[in-house]
Amino acid sequence: MLTFLTILMIIISVLLILVVLIQPGKGDMVAGMGTIGGSITSMFGSRQAMNLLTKITIGLAIALMVLALLTNKFFVHQPGEAVVKPVTEGVAVPTQTVPAPIPSLPAPVEE
Repeated sequence: MLTFLTILMIIISVLLILVVLIQPGKGDMVAGMGTIGGSITSMFGSRQAMNLLTKITIGLAIALMVLALLTNKFFVHQPGEAVVKPVTEGVAVPTQTVPAPIPSLPAPVEE
């Protein structure tokens, strides 16, 4: 289930990025965006296309937030639950040998 939610969140994130990139800037109209923006403009008109893209952006952002909250609520450790410890906990740490220091050069003689 966690894997499914994670994959769904990744897909929504990519879609959100694409929808935001399609949206025009404040001074631009959708027709100036090229093929993608032009086809949206021809379907809905420039004003309705901007409204549609805004609604899609808001919907995707809300969906992403809800999925993030659900994932956090149900799949993150809750207080009072048994904590699964790492496999390496309690294992002796290997000792490292420190290399011998590099002999320094003699100080220059000042005349």
